[in-house]
Amino acid sequence: MSAALLQFTSHIDGKNAKVQVFPDRLEWTKAGLSGGKVLAGAATLGLSVLATGVRNKDMEMIPIRAITSVTSKKGLANTTVSVITAGNTIDFKIGHGEADKLKSTLLQLMAS
Repeated sequence: MSAALLQFTSHIDGKNAKVQVFPDRLEWTKAGLSGGKVLAGAATLGLSVLATGVRNKDMEMIPIRAITSVTSKKGLANTTVSVITAGNTIDFKIGHGEADKLKSTLLQLMAS
């Protein structure tokens, strides 16, 4: 497994995500609440929440070869980089400097 070319934190679908760009894929992991663990914690007066935690990780991946386009739109506080595939569009909200690096890295990987 190769090392990540680029790594940053982004805001995706209302949740913070750890994003990594590899030579062959784009991966992101969102951490969020798991409903089952929250209910289990409420039923046991919080003991199972202390034992297991309430964080659930949701990992997704797009192969670089599946990306058809990359666009960006600058806002006041951050830039939204849209990664477009045949079936979906993922918006990464990140700082202006990181957005430029992400866009140029993905375009270079798409061209190779």
